[in-house]
Formats: sequence, C-alpha cells, structure tokens
Amino acid sequence: FTAGVCFFLFCMGIPMVTKGGAYIFQLMDFYGASGIPILWCCFFQTIAIGWLFGVKRFAGCVEQMTGFRPNSYWLVTWGGVAPAVMAVIFLFYIFRFEPVKYGVVEYPSWAHIIGFMMSASSMLWIPGYAIYYLSTGEGTIMQKLNRGLTPDIKTQRHKLASKASDIHLMNESSVKLVKNQSSFLSPHPE
Repeated sequence: FTAGVCFFLFCMGIPMVTKGGAYIFQLMDFYGASGIPILWCCFFQTIAIGWLFGVKRFAGCVEQMTGFRPNSYWLVTWGGVAPAVMAVIFLFYIFRFEPVKYGVVEYPSWAHIIGFMMSASSMLWIPGYAIYYLSTGEGTIMQKLNRGLTPDIKTQRHKLASKASDIHLMNESSVKLVKNQSSFLSPHPE
C-alpha cells in the first residue's frame, strides 16, 4: 500500500518538473496548500477548542501536560481574539478576492475551477462530517447536536506514587515525568 501511495504521488509530482511546472505549482499553492483552506481549518479548530471544549478546560489540560497554567492572555486569545482575527481575514479575503496570476499571465477560468475544487476538497470535510454526524445515529437532531458539541474526555486524574513523598498527577492524555528517574515507568532505584 505504501509503495502504491508513493508511486501515485510521484506520478502526480511529475508535471511539476516540466516546462510548465511552476505554472501548475503556483495554482496548487494558491488554492490548495496555503491561504484559505488552512485558515478555514484553523478557524474551526480554534472554535472547537475555545468555545466547545472551553478555554478553562483546555488551560487545565495544558497545565496537566506542562505543569504550568497558561495566563489570562492565552485564555482571551483562544476564546476570542484568534477566532475574530481569522474570521476578519477570511471575510476580507472573500470580498477582496483576486484570481491568481503567474507573473503577468492570467489563468483561464477552468484553472480557477480546478483550484476551487482543490480548496473545497479540504474545506468540505468539516461541514460534511457535521452533516453526516447529525444525519446518522439515534435521537433527535437537538440530542445529536448536544451530544456532538459536548466534549467526551476523561478528566479524572490518576495518582502515580513510587514513594510516599513522590506523588504526581496523571491522566490518559498527559504525563508529568517523575522526578529523578530516567523514565516515569521504571521504579525508583533504592
């Protein structure tokens, strides 16, 4: 399977090294690899972390993983500033859209359609999965929406004690290394 994927991607990359390769690369870079598709995904990821999961809960997870609680700057950024800035950039991009050019050469309409299809191929997964999630499963639409917007994470902390004086809090998603050990899994050398 891996060899097949590598061969397929190799074949897809061959046009990039032809005489018109930079022309094709510019189109793929503009519509597929940078800009709006990445901003779209980051916007929804930030909304999911900041509003659905919650900035306080996320800060608690960061504290469990690093040992330091993020200050209020990060809470405000995750909860409001970052989504607002991304939304403004996205709207600005839509209203001020200028088709891609390669130097002074303008791309034909069919090239822009292919470019929009490349963008949509990564952007449509977010609303597509939301529609799929709401259309399958048991319960009413409101029950499925509520279940889909409620984080399903275990936040119960487990205690790991190798000595009575060496207690560290852990959970499934974070590990704080036990002091003075080469590995938190190995017992203390006595």
